[in-house]
Amino acid sequence: MKMMALWNQATLDRPPYIMWQVKPPEAKRTGVDVSRFKKTLSTVIHDLESMDDLHRNIAVLNRLIYRMKTKFRNDKGFMSMVKLGKALDNYYRMRLKNDYVTLKSLIQMRDGMFNLPSRQNLEYVLARTQGFGKLMTRIESMSRISSHHFMSRMRLGQLWHVALVALATICRIWFHTRDILLKCCFWYDELYRYTPQFQYVGAKPWLPNDQSLPHNLKSWLCVDWEDKDLAHNSSTGKQLIREIMSEEYDNITNEKIDTLMLDEDDSEVDDSEADDSRLTQNIKVTLNNNIKDKSLSNNDMEDIGEVIDRETFVSSSRSNLLSNDESTSIKRKYMNTDQGKRSKKSKIRRKQKCYRK
Repeated sequence: MKMMALWNQATLDRPPYIMWQVKPPEAKRTGVDVSRFKKTLSTVIHDLESMDDLHRNIAVLNRLIYRMKTKFRNDKGFMSMVKLGKALDNYYRMRLKNDYVTLKSLIQMRDGMFNLPSRQNLEYVLARTQGFGKLMTRIESMSRISSHHFMSRMRLGQLWHVALVALATICRIWFHTRDILLKCCFWYDELYRYTPQFQYVGAKPWLPNDQSLPHNLKSWLCVDWEDKDLAHNSSTGKQLIREIMSEEYDNITNEKIDTLMLDEDDSEVDDSEADDSRLTQNIKVTLNNNIKDKSLSNNDMEDIGEVIDRETFVSSSRSNLLSNDESTSIKRKYMNTDQGKRSKKSKIRRKQKCYRK
């Protein structure tokens, strides 16, 4: 039966705390930079301690899962969010910081000699870092899948306000996970360079014969998105983008010049036509004004007064007609209501007479 990989084990047996000694000149001759090794361990511990924003978003995610589990129990986005929550619980259980703290505590200086941890302890921390990186890739992929489902829900418009809160929390977790994943690759590469320089203490090595640690964690995790981002920011990529943009700009400017030349030709024709039309309009307006002036000059003041009197008579007659119609309509309404009341009273009296008889 094949043994499970060391990075995939939830509880990994720690090797014994065994140290080996080396003098400072010998360490310098062999290339063991103790100060840099200690500095990398302190940076790793600092990075692992400064994850308060990630832990805050994980707490928000757990509360969202608790509140959404009744209404969204069959939703694909919610199910992927539950898987993301389980992966984050495994992240809490790993406690990688304790391993680095214990590894740093083994570095001591006694009697002018360095007491360094054994190679077995270093390989144990590297295996735990490998599993931590694999877990981060799992969290990154699950957050990407769940965010895709919540984005589709927002496009549909169904319970979009709940989906928006969940999407914002998952996106923040995704962002922090990517940052931690890049840092994890840097930690592993910095520590792996010390493995051939550190010594085994004891006859039996800690790693099994059929397993080995990867030389490059980034290639083992298939973190290709960082290379794509770096390609976009590289100098060659910038030069290509500038060349493409310059070609497109030249094409756009040439097209704009051609269209402007065509527009100018059309505008000249349109201006000439507009001028002709304006002249004809002015001629027509002057002719109409002359005709009106002539008609007004032929009429006398008495005729104008008669016209005004006629207009006032027509308007007054119209207002009188409207007022009469409105009064008749109001009277008819009241007449109808009175008639209705009288008919009801007569019906009631007839019924009463019938009952008396």
